[in-house]
Amino acid sequence: MNIEEISRELEKLKYQVRTLGETINYRAHPVEALILSLDWGEGDIDRAHDIFEKYDNRLEAGEAVNWHDFEHELRDAFGIGYQTVKSIVLAFYENHQWTNVCHGYAMSFEPTTPVEFHRITRGED
Repeated sequence: MNIEEISRELEKLKYQVRTLGETINYRAHPVEALILSLDWGEGDIDRAHDIFEKYDNRLEAGEAVNWHDFEHELRDAFGIGYQTVKSIVLAFYENHQWTNVCHGYAMSFEPTTPVEFHRITRGED
């Protein structure tokens, strides 16, 4: 196989993985769906967990958390925008991971919480 054939095969595999990712039930597998939608590798999901763990530790220690810093740390780490930060927070929350961090971040918007976070702040689905 030459480089051009390898490149075509790689593009085909990427397309197939994207297609498979679209079939994943987000409610049943929110983090897996997130990983595929963001084209993350193992290092990326580990980095996200590290950021959430950092803020979870601050909450556990009773420290005040600057949620603006949390958001920007995610944005800077992954080169993403605000909407993708919301997707990450929701995926972890739906997967019952880092729920205190997810709740704290969602509550930081009160009283004008984005509707996507109502399931966190108000128990709505």
